Amino acid sequence: MKPVPRIARVEIQWSENGSVPKRAFASLAAADAALARAFAKEPPPPEGAYDKTAFQVVWVDGRRHEGRADVRAVDVRDSVAGGGILRQHLRTVATWFRDNGATATWWTAEEQADYAEWGAELLRRLDAEPPLGVARNGFTVPDDALLPLGTTDPDPTPSLLPDPAAAVAALEGRFAAVRPSVMVPRSRRTVPATSNRDVRFATNWLSIALAHDVPRLRHATGRPQGLIWDQWRKVLAEVGRRVGDDPETAYPDSISFWTEHARGLADAIAASLHSSTERNVGQGDRHRYRVVSRHLDGSLVTTYHTARDNLDAVRAAAFHLGYKPKIVQVNGAYGDGWSRV
Repeated sequence: MKPVPRIARVEIQWSENGSVPKRAFASLAAADAALARAFAKEPPPPEGAYDKTAFQVVWVDGRRHEGRADVRAVDVRDSVAGGGILRQHLRTVATWFRDNGATATWWTAEEQADYAEWGAELLRRLDAEPPLGVARNGFTVPDDALLPLGTTDPDPTPSLLPDPAAAVAALEGRFAAVRPSVMVPRSRRTVPATSNRDVRFATNWLSIALAHDVPRLRHATGRPQGLIWDQWRKVLAEVGRRVGDDPETAYPDSISFWTEHARGLADAIAASLHSSTERNVGQGDRHRYRVVSRHLDGSLVTTYHTARDNLDAVRAAAFHLGYKPKIVQVNGAYGDGWSRV
C-alpha cells in the first residue's frame, strides 16, 4: 500500500463564531485545539442551532478537501471523544462518501466512483494524523497545552540526568536548528526565537524529565528535592501567564525562558546531584573533579564529577550555554589546558 500523505495545512476560512481564528494551521490537531478553545470561550447557539465554520485541508501531495462544519453544542461535547471538531466532522463525511457515494442518484456514475474512492482514502489519511494532544515531533510530549506539575510519561526519553546542562543544551539545540536567533543582551550568546508551541513543548519536556528524575535524585542524595519542585512550579505559572493561544506566534520572552528558566532548572538539579555532601558513594567512585562555572550575570555554580568523560561533556555544555568553566581537581591541582575564571 502506498504511503499516506501528511497534511500540509488546515485553513479556517470563516466562521459564524466570533472566537474562531481565521488562519492556517500546520496540523489537524492544531486546528482542532484552536476550535476547542474558541467554542469553549463562545459556545454554539442553544436549542440545536449551529455556527457554520468553513475550512480547507491541504495535503502535501496537493490534494484538497473543502467543507463546512455546522457546529452545534452536541458536536462540541462529542468532539472530546471524537478527537476534535474537524476530525469528527471529516470522519463523518468520509464514512458517508465511502458507504453511500456509489449509490447517490444526484451524481453521475463517474462522480459516484470518485466520491466513494475519496471517502475510503480520506479515512486512511485521517487515521495517519496524530490525534489531539499528541505532538507531531516524534515524541509523546504534547505541545498544545501545558502539563500539570508531576506528569510522567511511559517513554523514558525525557531526562535531565546524568548531565542537566548538556540535556538542556540539546533541548535548546532542537529549536536553534529551525528558528531564527535572538541575541542575549550584554553577551555574545544567542537563543532560538521559539514560538508558543515550541515553549509549550520544551516546558512539558522539562516537566516530564523532572518527574522522572526527582525519584532518582532522592535516592542518590537522600533529600526530598522540594525546593526544585517549588522553583519549577513558579516557572510553570510564569510560562502559563505569558504563552499565547496562537501556536505559531513568537513566545514573548525566549531569552528568559532559555537563559533563566530552563538553565535554572538544570543548575538546580546539577547542584543537588553533585552536592559536596557525598551520599551513597563508594570509595572507588569518589569525586575526582570540581567544576566552577561563572554565569553571564557573574554568579558561580560548583558541580562535582567522577570521571573525565563526564567532565568533558559538562565543559562543552558550559561553553554552549555561555559559561566560562574553571576545572579544578579535588586535590587542588588545576586540570591541563582548562581556562580559569
